[in-house]
Amino acid sequence: MRSGGWRPFWTSLLASLLVLVPLVGGTVLLSRQQLRAQLRQAARSESGVPVQLPRTTDQLTVLLCVSGEQPGFVLAYLNASQNCVHLLGVPAVLTVPFADEQAALAQCYAAAGPARCREALMQVLALPEDTRYLAFSPDVLERIASRYGPIQIGFSGALTEDELARYGRSRAVQGISAGDAHAFLCQLQADAALSPQRTAAARAAAWDAFFRQNAELLPTTLPDALRGVSSLLLTDLTALDYDALGRTLEFLANNGAAVEAQALPGRWNAASGTYTVTDASRAVVQTFFNVSPTEAQASSFKEP
Repeated sequence: MRSGGWRPFWTSLLASLLVLVPLVGGTVLLSRQQLRAQLRQAARSESGVPVQLPRTTDQLTVLLCVSGEQPGFVLAYLNASQNCVHLLGVPAVLTVPFADEQAALAQCYAAAGPARCREALMQVLALPEDTRYLAFSPDVLERIASRYGPIQIGFSGALTEDELARYGRSRAVQGISAGDAHAFLCQLQADAALSPQRTAAARAAAWDAFFRQNAELLPTTLPDALRGVSSLLLTDLTALDYDALGRTLEFLANNGAAVEAQALPGRWNAASGTYTVTDASRAVVQTFFNVSPTEAQASSFKEP
């Protein structure tokens, strides 16, 4: 009788634990997220920056440009209501309208700068009217990114093993600085044998790693870093935009935002060196701005 009486006790105890442990674990996780948010807001208050709580309506679309002989382009879409960071690598050889003719996006940048590139892309792709642009030199990019340390990245999602081997790299994830990453991406971009979509995917993957690995630091540090080098930037971001950027990053960090990186598809003519927009390009851009968080996680860039 005594041994039989213990069985209901242990059964009840086990059932209670099965209910309580997930509840306690969830409460602890939520408390930690709230504590991190409070600490970030406290840090902003102490630095003299007015604290504005993140809102689900916060969002920002920015054309990111890195200058140089091989300029690079990535569209970044941060949306609090969708709880996502979407990154779209745009090939530098993409054909866009320029001066009543057609030119590569890189040529457009060299001749007229990032503002004209933004306008040209808006003519061939359905970008939001409030799309901003932000351009910096490789040195300024490294200056901003160096405070976060090397990014851990593997380019196997964008390049094949043989393609990586040509540049002395493997499929393994490894740490790389912003400067070294830019140099590697420029090598890829200059390789005429490599599809522009592959090089654009590799560039998007680098930005993907940056956003993923520094999600908790970016809300309080990235807007200030950009303000600190404002005289060295080419941008139409305003003071209000920097505030919106901080709030949006805060919301995304607090809610474990989905990060998606991919490259703009198109028609590649290796003989002429042209890359043109297709229906597939337009469809990807439409999805880029409307996909839900769960779909974003499921449709991230796959290995070639």
